[in-house]
Amino acid sequence: MSAWRKRAIECLPSLKKDFKDPQTSIHAVFMELLPVTVASRKSNNVAQLKKNYDFAEWCFRQKSENLWNAAGVSFYEHLGDKSETLQAIHLWVKLDIYIEIRSLLKQRVGEATLKIMDGLYRLSNARFTG
Repeated sequence: MSAWRKRAIECLPSLKKDFKDPQTSIHAVFMELLPVTVASRKSNNVAQLKKNYDFAEWCFRQKSENLWNAAGVSFYEHLGDKSETLQAIHLWVKLDIYIEIRSLLKQRVGEATLKIMDGLYRLSNARFTG
């Protein structure tokens, strides 16, 4: 079993059967992860949020384009779709990743919202230069 499948199962063990299926793509895993992330934010389930964001970060930092691309377009980009995740991006997404996904988010949230997010990163990390 691939490393990403093992990590996905650790993140969402209730979906083990689905994630073990060779027909399940990494994009499908992220599509399952998104609503869990929103729900975890609503219920302040910090442990699950940490698992979700750690999995996304691990995928994003891999050399495999399939993994880092899926993390970008099937997870990070969609964090801008819901206010719960949009408002907390700066708390869970590291600055270097935010800089990398900023253009994806801009397409989803627009320039005005992106400037607010930039400001949140400036407050939490003075190294951000927009």
